[in-house]
Amino acid sequence: MLTSTVRRTLRERALVEAGDHVLVACSGGPDSTALLHVLHRLRADSGVTLCAASIDHALRAESGSEVAQVGNFAGALGIPFRSARIQVAKEEASIQARARELRYQALHDIAREMKATRIAVGHTQDDQAETVLSRMLRGAGLRGLSGIEARRADGVIRPLFDCRRADVLAYAEERSLPFIEDPSNHQRAYERVRIRHEVMPTLFEEDARVVEHLCAIADEAAELNAALDAEVPELPASGDRSFVADRVARLAPPLRVRWLRLWLARETGLTPTRSHLTEVGRLLTAPGEVLLGSGWSIRRDGDGLLLEYREHRRTRSTPL
Repeated sequence: MLTSTVRRTLRERALVEAGDHVLVACSGGPDSTALLHVLHRLRADSGVTLCAASIDHALRAESGSEVAQVGNFAGALGIPFRSARIQVAKEEASIQARARELRYQALHDIAREMKATRIAVGHTQDDQAETVLSRMLRGAGLRGLSGIEARRADGVIRPLFDCRRADVLAYAEERSLPFIEDPSNHQRAYERVRIRHEVMPTLFEEDARVVEHLCAIADEAAELNAALDAEVPELPASGDRSFVADRVARLAPPLRVRWLRLWLARETGLTPTRSHLTEVGRLLTAPGEVLLGSGWSIRRDGDGLLLEYREHRRTRSTPL
């Protein structure tokens, strides 16, 4: 069943093309181990070749031996293997976020070395549902509710995207695949772990199809995002920190918000909040100024809006 689901995902979501060389990222956990195994089974059917990589985060004493175990498993399948070691400072505010950033950097480096055209990672349908729920709890807009992508612009693909985590685990156990359980998956200090082990079980009691429903929200949000992106008018030239207000004021509200968010993010490097965008929207028809944070502000200037940076305002981030 898992194999047929992955085959359908590869085809219907256009994750690979015949001739692709796919780097499979394998941590040694059940999801990525099953991913490596099932892609190996489907390689001829999908017309791809495979290589594999494992990243040692050096956060646990046994991490090195776990990477070696993945290498042995890849070798048993006849799949070329590479590994890399990254250093994550344990005192960093978000160890998981920093580890993820460095891990993807290392995977892209290995992909270039091995001439891979895709990087396959082991996220499941449950991971998507947990991501959507996490973003909802943080007040995400339509962009955030689309969750993670089955296929990213940078070549990262998620072949297990339509598979439930329990089915992936059953596949690995039935075939006695040599997977490792990461103890961090049970550490309640991490938000995702709390959502997985505390929030989701409660939601399952109310709705046995909660994962399916959250993923449906993500799919619909992704489709709406694509439609909106196609309709957003062209932004001013990069570096142009002003525009005529009336041009944007005439846009439908969803397009107006998206246009302002894209322009502000590009010019400031910030992620505008919904409250900031609401305040900026008011400037389209009335005088005033909004402090965006990190030294950036935007104000009404004649018939337009003007974005400015002032060093002495770096600590003031509350909109007027």
